[in-house]
Amino acid sequence: MTAGSGSPVIPIPLGHVNAFLIRGTRPVVVDTGFPGSAPKILSVLQKEGYRPWDLGLIIITHAHLDHTGSAAALAGATGAPVLVHTAEADYLAAGTSAPVVPASLTGRFLRLMIGKHAPAPDLGVQAVIRINAPYRIDAFGINGAILPTPGHTKGSLSVSLATGEVIAGDLVTGLFPPLRARLPIFAEDAAEVKASIRVLLATAPATIYAGHGGPFPGSDVEALLQ
Repeated sequence: MTAGSGSPVIPIPLGHVNAFLIRGTRPVVVDTGFPGSAPKILSVLQKEGYRPWDLGLIIITHAHLDHTGSAAALAGATGAPVLVHTAEADYLAAGTSAPVVPASLTGRFLRLMIGKHAPAPDLGVQAVIRINAPYRIDAFGINGAILPTPGHTKGSLSVSLATGEVIAGDLVTGLFPPLRARLPIFAEDAAEVKASIRVLLATAPATIYAGHGGPFPGSDVEALLQ
């Protein structure tokens, strides 16, 4: 499933993790991938007709290094402010990860492989905007809002657009074959994951974009709760 021609959402594949560009009068980037991903994101901005300094906002869905690794580089190259949930701002500033808590056998195995993330201050960035409640992004010419959706981490965020599209970070995943929508393999609170999915489904999304794999029809994600 791909975004339609009229979609404002441009997926940016960065290896096994996705970032996203949302087109507006000033574009918005959601997540930044691992370190070294900024040139790819800047290239997509240029391809869509934007200059680096046109970037209006960098949204971090949660403070895991595969989503924050290029935040400092992208903010430095564009001057765009960085937005994160208040609960994750200190992790972002330190260049380290929010807790990585396995929620499945696969998660436990991968957690052993990942180990603990050592702080990397050179990757850290101070969030200019810290939120713990819904935050409208109309100022960038985008009809939508950033919503707190805890579960994967305590401070996870999602972006809900009036076009019927949602960018859900790692609230759902589709990384492993078969590449269908699944509940996350890491979750600080599995009950909150399902509660947050219900929050997103209440917006009646047609398409849900994920940080790994996807996108998925909203109906496929709804089926995870049944």
